[in-house]
Amino acid sequence: MSPTKLTLEERIALHRRMAESYHAAYDKKAVKEGATYEAWKFADDAKYWSPYFGNHIIDLKTTPISVKDSATMEALAYSLKFPDWGPVEFKCWPSDNGFVMKTLFQGTMKDGTKMSFFAYGFVETNDQGEIIRWETHVNGDEYGPFLDVAIGVHGPFKESAEPYMQALGRALKAAGATMPKMG
Repeated sequence: MSPTKLTLEERIALHRRMAESYHAAYDKKAVKEGATYEAWKFADDAKYWSPYFGNHIIDLKTTPISVKDSATMEALAYSLKFPDWGPVEFKCWPSDNGFVMKTLFQGTMKDGTKMSFFAYGFVETNDQGEIIRWETHVNGDEYGPFLDVAIGVHGPFKESAEPYMQALGRALKAAGATMPKMG
């Protein structure tokens, strides 16, 4: 039996909830504790792509690290240098086939220095409201300097996301940070 197709109104309402659950998880600073984007459901064939990671498309079903775990590593690593890191502005635009998000993330270092960057998310869903494609784009002029402070290196990482994930791991290990239970 195939999953039930959502009506147009149901899809747009779901897409708004999905975008808002992303914002809520970061706004509560819960992602670094292992929280997920509550309303997000991924299709079996879901893909992730970011130009920050070159032309490498990530198959979310077969990637060795889950979306939840990679987001947790990222938020935890960023919060080491920016304890209050999180969204300070958020907008979303739900539509019939997905949604777009614009988030201004900002953090303050212990010396009072603030750094911020914009992240833009593009999410496409199938007829059942499951994510089939997710893209993230960042403002490199702001994101690069932020990453240099947060994890000691910045991209773009043209070959894949692996060097970025390794840099997050090094930053966490150097700080003696403990990841919440993975998986």
